This record gives sequence, C-alpha cells and structure tokens, in this order.
Amino acid sequence: MKYFTAATVCTGEKAALIVQKSKWKFWLALLFYPIGVVGIWRRKTRLWIKLVYTIGALPVFLLVAGCLSIFLFAAFLPKLDRTVGNRPDKTIYNGAGNYSVTFAQTARETNNAYELVQVELEPHGGNDWHYHTSFVEQFTVVEGQVKIGKNGQEIVLDKGQTATADKKDMHYFKNALDKKSILLVKVTPAAGLEKTLRVAYGLINDGLLKNDMAENPWHMCLLLAYSESYLEGMPNWFQEPLINALAKIAQWKGEDKSLYKYFMW
Repeated sequence: MKYFTAATVCTGEKAALIVQKSKWKFWLALLFYPIGVVGIWRRKTRLWIKLVYTIGALPVFLLVAGCLSIFLFAAFLPKLDRTVGNRPDKTIYNGAGNYSVTFAQTARETNNAYELVQVELEPHGGNDWHYHTSFVEQFTVVEGQVKIGKNGQEIVLDKGQTATADKKDMHYFKNALDKKSILLVKVTPAAGLEKTLRVAYGLINDGLLKNDMAENPWHMCLLLAYSESYLEGMPNWFQEPLINALAKIAQWKGEDKSLYKYFMW
C-alpha cells in the first residue's frame, strides 16, 4: 500500500512538472510571433483570444523584427565618419537669422582633445532638451544672458559665468534676452560638434532644414548621430542604437554625399 501511495505521489509530481513546463513553453512561444500563432491556434483556447493575439501582436512583431534587422545590418557597416575637411572658414552664418558660429578650436587643432565654438544666439533662441553620451559640455556666457536647463532645473548665467552638462545630463540652453547673446561652448573630448553645426547651418541656408527638422529623414539621422544628440521623451535604450544604426545606414547609402559641400573643402 505504501508503495502505491509513493508511486502515486511521484507520478503526480511528474505530471505537475510536465504541465508547468508545457505552460512555460507556451508563453515563451507567444514571444516569437510565428511560433506563437501556430501554438495558440492548436490549443483549446477561446476564439476571441486567438484573434486578439493573432491580430494585435502582429504590429508589435513587425516593429521588433524591423528594429532588430536594422541593428543587425548596421553592426556590419563601417563606423560613422565625424571628421571635417581642413576648411579655412572659421565662421559660418545662419542666413535665416543672420547669426553666426565661430570655431575657435577644432578637433583637428586639438588632436581630438576638445572642440571650442562661439555661438551667437538670436533673441530667445537656443535648443530644446537633449543629452549626449560621449562628451561633457561646458557653457560660458561671453555676452548677454543665457538660460541653462539641466536635469529638470534651470539657471540663468550672466556674462563670465559658466555651467557644465556631464555625459547623459538632460540639458538645453536659450538666450534669456530680447537681444543677441553670445555663448562659448566647449566639448570634451571632441565629438563631431563642428560637423553637426556646419551641416545644420548649411541645410538651413539652403531651405532644407526648418523648425528643427530636415526634409530628408536620413539627413536628420546623420545630424543627430554626428554629435550623438538624443532627445527627450524616447527611451535611451531604444533611440540611441536606433539613431546610430540609421545614421550608419544613411552613410552606407551615400546620403551624406550631398552634405559634403558643407564640411569638406
């Protein structure tokens, strides 16, 4: 009798383990959409559940599969080229507002140690919340008054005052006055800032970049990736690899060739 009891208990435990293992296999299969579709239609499940999964999970599967394909393809492409030609013009102008950027120290001149640019800001002009992953940004007011946002807080800098945004600090800068202000920006180490500004000003002057958006989406990806600029509102684990991958694909496609006139001599 004891033998039969023990055998029954043992058999029951094995059955429970098999059922549990079967459930895990089922839920794991759901994560892989094609396998999940076959699996859920083979099971004795309510029809509406089968339809919800089959129809509802399809866009998610296509999005995930598309992103993974982009990441995988871009992983085999050459690194993004952030270099600039040896240009004699140290100052570039934004024709839309007649404001300028002067490259006081370029990556070429500092052996990639840092970049130093002087930026003229139109009244209340500047940029929006963003962050960088590979360099520290230091802001010094040369003339006027500039508002600096950093990790949700804001300060106003007067002439001669300095603020710093470390790697991955969400930040922005804006002219706080109704007249022109001048800001000195130092990026350490050098990280494509000159190329970003030359391309952005060139596109603006040619009417190809309006309201902070380039007409060519590939150019927008290149602009963001040149200076590794990432925006507020998107998860960093998603937008960082996506922007970098799309920029590498844009370079592979030759979309950057039309931009050569802005940064090559």
